[in-house]
Amino acid sequence: MTSVPTQRAENPHISNSTSDVNHEHEQTWDAVETYFECITTCSLDDGECITRCVEQLRDTDD
Repeated sequence: MTSVPTQRAENPHISNSTSDVNHEHEQTWDAVETYFECITTCSLDDGECITRCVEQLRDTDD
């Protein structure tokens, strides 16, 4: 079976919204990943672990 490439008709009045949405989603996802990024370190001596999480994006009430 041979596949035939399809062409998409471009309308100059419609932006490539799929690309725009994907880019916005990517930026949002990066921010979410940063918000929840945690680093866990464990001692080799006693096995005690400490977890520290990034809190850069949290609102602070100073």
